[in-house]
Amino acid sequence: MKNHIRRILVLTSAALVTLALIGANSLNAEPVRVKRNSGAHPNMTDRLGLGAMLGEPSGLSGKYWTGPRTAIDGGVAWSTNADNDFHLHMDYLIHDFRSLSVEKGSLPLYYGIGGRIKFDKETRLGVRAPVGLAYMFANSPLDLFVEIAPILDLAPATELEFNGAFGIRYFFK
Repeated sequence: MKNHIRRILVLTSAALVTLALIGANSLNAEPVRVKRNSGAHPNMTDRLGLGAMLGEPSGLSGKYWTGPRTAIDGGVAWSTNADNDFHLHMDYLIHDFRSLSVEKGSLPLYYGIGGRIKFDKETRLGVRAPVGLAYMFANSPLDLFVEIAPILDLAPATELEFNGAFGIRYFFK
């Protein structure tokens, strides 16, 4: 089991380093122009981002912007607890670009609702309510995020637990 966790951490670390190098090469890209207090992030609609997340669980992360303030995100990951369970989740997210301001880029607070399937001894189905922050660089297709998500498992038994992770994603044009 320890080798399995070590393999996941090595693969996730390699993905993070690769994405960081891609982002570093794109620092000369055209800056994204964000209007102060616009309540939205321009140029993100219909863009897909892929990356990695570390935490509980750890694995791959994806995000697809459906509008200037809305997105669907998902994760394919493994639990970092002793059980190493496989985990899938998908959420509908709303981003608030007005709450926090930064000099460069943007730092929206986001929240949403979604679902999770965890393949344990018994498959567990639950409802997620993620809350997080995403730093979106002004002149790079990368974002960094941190989130916490309370999960209410509904089957096979009702149980409350929490997930939390930080990660990085590269957004394709």
